[in-house]
Amino acid sequence: MTTTPAFTSEWWDEFVTELNRDERWRAAARWFDARIQFTVGDEAAALEIRHGKALAAFTGLPARGADIVLEAPREQWDEIVGGTSDWFKATSPGLGTLAIGGDVVTAMRNAKTMWLTLEAMKRTARTLPVAPEPSPEPRASGKETVGRYLTVAGVRTYYEEAGEGLPIVCLHAASQDTMMYRHVLDGLSDEYRVISIDAPGHAKSLLPPGGPFTDISQHAEFNEEFMAALGLSRPAIIGCSFAGNQVLELAARRPGAYSAIVSSEGADYTPTVSDFFLDMMRTDGHQIVDAWSQSLTGDRTPDDRRREVVWQIQRNPAEVMVADLIGYGHFDERAEMHRITDPVLLLRGDADWLVSQEQVEATQSRIAGSTIAVLAGTGHYPMIENPFEYNETVREFLHSVGYR
Repeated sequence: MTTTPAFTSEWWDEFVTELNRDERWRAAARWFDARIQFTVGDEAAALEIRHGKALAAFTGLPARGADIVLEAPREQWDEIVGGTSDWFKATSPGLGTLAIGGDVVTAMRNAKTMWLTLEAMKRTARTLPVAPEPSPEPRASGKETVGRYLTVAGVRTYYEEAGEGLPIVCLHAASQDTMMYRHVLDGLSDEYRVISIDAPGHAKSLLPPGGPFTDISQHAEFNEEFMAALGLSRPAIIGCSFAGNQVLELAARRPGAYSAIVSSEGADYTPTVSDFFLDMMRTDGHQIVDAWSQSLTGDRTPDDRRREVVWQIQRNPAEVMVADLIGYGHFDERAEMHRITDPVLLLRGDADWLVSQEQVEATQSRIAGSTIAVLAGTGHYPMIENPFEYNETVREFLHSVGYR
């Protein structure tokens, strides 16, 4: 990596200016008063923030100490300034080397401010590449989407469907709902009967009697009952993120039960959510996922679809967010993947740092005959960020396995 010309006294002055002209940062930092120390290898600087304004940045160790200390090797800071990492990726175990010291709880409870602070570093360095052309607009079939309720395992469950023909069942990501697949219902219903479900406790589906599910196996068992209640025979199933994991478990639980499986941003092993992160989500979940979900989008995602990602993921309460992420973080079905006999497509966006290409390739190696597709400039929410290319990739896969 080329070292960026950052962290000189002049650069820190420009950084302060950049923060103060960023309306989003000023709004997020309005009640955030702190002195942040940045340790860059063997060098240090401090940023003073008061009442939503960056007062000044000083090179060297702060004489009065710091409330929050961010420490990383120069190489990690170069990745942040150069645009290949950010607050969330750099602080994730196994993905980055940015250590948080001092008042760690305050830092995480102001995760949006911290994320925006590091985002301003990229603009200060002016090393970001020119953004590519955004992904294409979605194309709707014109088929009507209809919402219905069905009682499954004692839970009043909401689902939507559009179109006729062979069924596709869509299972949403953590802290989301049927809205995640609105472009899939619109786009693939020209050829298929597309069905999307609100998982128990999400959006319009009631909570299970015992509270939110914290194990992906619970969701898998529930969705088996849901598909049986609809009388579906060998449907295609699509999942994303924690449901991208779930469809792999479903396929392993019942070999031969599905005509095709599309695991979007899924893998058979995802130990990527720490207990500390979950604790912070319990109290500040909506503030954290505001920035976290934006961090996970790609550079071809238009602003309106990026805003929709945030809006969608904030529609559920924090207890549901946490329950989903507990299931995601404890998911390990590596030993069961050999059982899958139905066709599998592992689909990911290349900007998704949460589910790496290495994880997907490792999953593929354990599923005979599975294939991988990658959407350029797309992140963790491909059916929202890049719906047209997502739908056509899914359609091509379904056609290739004779599901038409």
